[in-house]
Amino acid sequence: MGRDEWLARQSRTFTALHGKRVETWVGVEMALREDLAGTGPQFADPEVPCLQLYWLQAWLDDGSAVEVGTYQDDDGFGLSGHSSDRSHDDGRWNGIYRWRSFPELPAGSVEDVSVFLDQCLPAEVHFRIGARPLLLVAGELEETHDGGLLFQRLDESVLAFTDSVAVESVPWNSARQIRRF
Repeated sequence: MGRDEWLARQSRTFTALHGKRVETWVGVEMALREDLAGTGPQFADPEVPCLQLYWLQAWLDDGSAVEVGTYQDDDGFGLSGHSSDRSHDDGRWNGIYRWRSFPELPAGSVEDVSVFLDQCLPAEVHFRIGARPLLLVAGELEETHDGGLLFQRLDESVLAFTDSVAVESVPWNSARQIRRF
């Protein structure tokens, strides 16, 4: 399968959610910081307007699910989606990873879906669900030696934003050069 065909297939996986109803989101969250002052992993920070996820599942009202993760290409990481029919809560997630549901992400009817490329990778998927935005971005937050965080684009996690302005205003390591697929 050629690159263009693969990109089209990934885009169809996401755009096929248009008109469906998301009942709940579940997945594996990745800590922002490994060990903040000896208190263990830190999963939230008021200065970080997104969730950092290893992967995410959208469970639909028909009982099916779509799993969103990333894949590595020569130039970086892009978003990848596929049908899923099982829960991955097998009790093995601990330390900097934790399994949970995400009630803070919008549920309801998927009113719009747009897939965006950056450097020929599916870098972002924008949803409008029940009149609320959800932007999934291939990226990662990298912890610095002084405890700060760098927003890396096209990296191996899924960043979930519920504020479309925030995704544009965070200090990305490189400019967002997205184009609609």
